[in-house]
Amino acid sequence: MRSHLIIYSGFWNIGLAAFMLYPPFYHALGMNLTQPLWGWLIAGFLLYTAATLIISGRDIQRHGSIIIYEALLRFIAAALVIPAGLFFDYGWILILLGIGDAAWGVVYLKTVPDRTGRSITALMLDSDEQRPST
Repeated sequence: MRSHLIIYSGFWNIGLAAFMLYPPFYHALGMNLTQPLWGWLIAGFLLYTAATLIISGRDIQRHGSIIIYEALLRFIAAALVIPAGLFFDYGWILILLGIGDAAWGVVYLKTVPDRTGRSITALMLDSDEQRPST
């Protein structure tokens, strides 16, 4: 089963990665990374997750567990970048990016169980156990 929304989120990550490769882009939006290396490192991470989401989104029945773990990564990212934007000098744009990460995490946690008929626990354990129907 295919999920165009999850595939789209992978392409969204490619756009974010391109944005992180060129310091004048992220500086123009108020992101304060002192060295380009950090932007490049984040871009590499985003490209990996983009590939994961694009491939997994093509067959969420088979790769749903990977998407669930991507949701957890989104929540971790949000927990790190929102405080960085609020309390440290990394720029206000990180608050918006963190909110976006959390929103994508919620989308993944809603979409994958609905499309696969498996519980979040079953997906995390990569089990084929179906959710009880109500």
